Amino acid sequence: MGSRRTNSGVERVYGAAAAWVEHALRQDSSLFTPGVPIWSSELLAELRQRFLEDMDVAGGNFQQRLIGQLAGSLPEVYQLMAEVLYFHFLIVSNSAIKSDTKRRHIYSVLAGAHVTIPQERAAGLTQGISGPGPFFLAGRPFQVGFLIEFVQQWKELDTYEQERLLGDPWEFKGFATGLEFRSRLMRGRYYSASAQREALLHLVFPDTFEGIVSGDHKQRIADTFAGLVAEPAGDIDRRLAQIRPAMEAKYGYTDDIYYSHTDVQVQWNPNVEPPDDLDTQQPDDLDTQQSDTDLESLADELLWDAGELQKIIDGLKDKRQVIFQGPPGTGKTYAARRIAEWYARQSGGYRIVQFHPSYAYEDFVQGFRPTLTGGQAGFTLTNGPLLEMAKQAEANPEATYILIIDEINRGNVSKTLGELYFLLEYRDEEITLQYSSESFRLPRNLWFIGTMNTTDRSIALVDAALRRRFYFFNFFPDQPPVQGLLRRWLRRENPGAEWVADLLDAANRKLNDRQLGIGPSYFMRGDLDESRVQFIWEQAVLPYIEEHFFGEEDRLREFAYDALRPKPNAQPSTPDAGDDENGEAGNASGQPEADDGDATA
Repeated sequence: MGSRRTNSGVERVYGAAAAWVEHALRQDSSLFTPGVPIWSSELLAELRQRFLEDMDVAGGNFQQRLIGQLAGSLPEVYQLMAEVLYFHFLIVSNSAIKSDTKRRHIYSVLAGAHVTIPQERAAGLTQGISGPGPFFLAGRPFQVGFLIEFVQQWKELDTYEQERLLGDPWEFKGFATGLEFRSRLMRGRYYSASAQREALLHLVFPDTFEGIVSGDHKQRIADTFAGLVAEPAGDIDRRLAQIRPAMEAKYGYTDDIYYSHTDVQVQWNPNVEPPDDLDTQQPDDLDTQQSDTDLESLADELLWDAGELQKIIDGLKDKRQVIFQGPPGTGKTYAARRIAEWYARQSGGYRIVQFHPSYAYEDFVQGFRPTLTGGQAGFTLTNGPLLEMAKQAEANPEATYILIIDEINRGNVSKTLGELYFLLEYRDEEITLQYSSESFRLPRNLWFIGTMNTTDRSIALVDAALRRRFYFFNFFPDQPPVQGLLRRWLRRENPGAEWVADLLDAANRKLNDRQLGIGPSYFMRGDLDESRVQFIWEQAVLPYIEEHFFGEEDRLREFAYDALRPKPNAQPSTPDAGDDENGEAGNASGQPEADDGDATA
């Protein structure tokens, strides 16, 4: 019983982790060649200099840059890095990265040490424990960098202190989470290494810490089942330790109970498709209070300044209806969904609809729909998403429900909203709806987030009455939170590819019109390389620009990929305002290889 995984083969993973504790933490020995001093302070200092400090090595993906960084090292340094990668891969399930791929990556480094992986250690790579998600794979430099920082600072402790920490999982966690990163790569990257930190805790103390490497998943689970916590605790892992026995009592023992039971997972994970539109169902025993830590975590996920996110949250709380406006690709809908999910995992729920020219009041609020009863055609008065959400919100007044209206300006807004114009401004008033004799009031806990494309000419049709009822938040490439977003994302997900942000910035300067700006979302994808960037530019960005400069061939030539693509030796542009100045990256590309696969849990 408990958090330790018990599926076939996983004992080899825990055996390898225990060997790492013995050889790397208790001694200066080696996983692959026991007795040989590999995990020594001297070799760790050399590896730190090459991997965490010297980041100006040219190359392609993570592995290619790593080999360039290690060039000229002692064989022992190559072996140390290979053993770091070995421990890094231990947590990763075979469904996320095949064991052959793990071994290939390790052997590409071990070639510089002329050492092989012992059969017992190789067996530890075949199973894995968790599918850690795309950022663990794409952000590999930071996950690996954390391990080097951790062990190097561990070696600064005396033997007594090391044994004390290894004897107490909570004290060990305090040391691991309290590290102050000192290296050029890792400085200011606390959240970038969170997945590897969670993996370390489970591998060293599998009976105490859940085998979940996503801090966001831990938070959602703890929040969703907060009612099962008997003794309030600030530490999320202490809360999870109290939740598990109650979950096992209800659902039976399963080591990965939060993922293997669909009826459990749909309660905390909004990305899991529920059987009966559970998006808007309130889970039991919810903690309805969001913390500042939650908000900072969401801001970190969005790569926004927390202050910018707080403005939107404050706007929602004050007016209860906001609109995100900006050109395509600036993340309006994505941000709306993430904010709605953030509220939904605390309480309530959310739903998304999209306005378009054929979408009417009868679709959105209430109308007669054709039906067939007993072979006879007829019409039935049917509620639309607005009334459905309103009824749920009214039945659960302590929770928050959010209705996202995507592309709100593409529909005939005044016709589609109908009486909602009045109710949006006077929440406490009642009004009779068009197709019903019953009075209706808009619940105060039903909020709205609309998105509006500023390049769409229909924006001119949005009247002053609507603008007065919503707070408007700009999503423009030259203004936070979008300004510098692509550069921050590339630094985190694909270090060394910041030239793509220079390309986008150059195009937006030439456009010189924030309403028509090119958003960063085109290039925020894991398979980004030179050929993919050029393909996206020519097949998605240029057609967008051509629409606005139709017939102006001279202007269009200014936006050709070859004309704007930064020269390889050119100095990068000054980071946009809002960039993370401390978050330098570039020692290794974060792009996962094609056969690494996608992760899930």
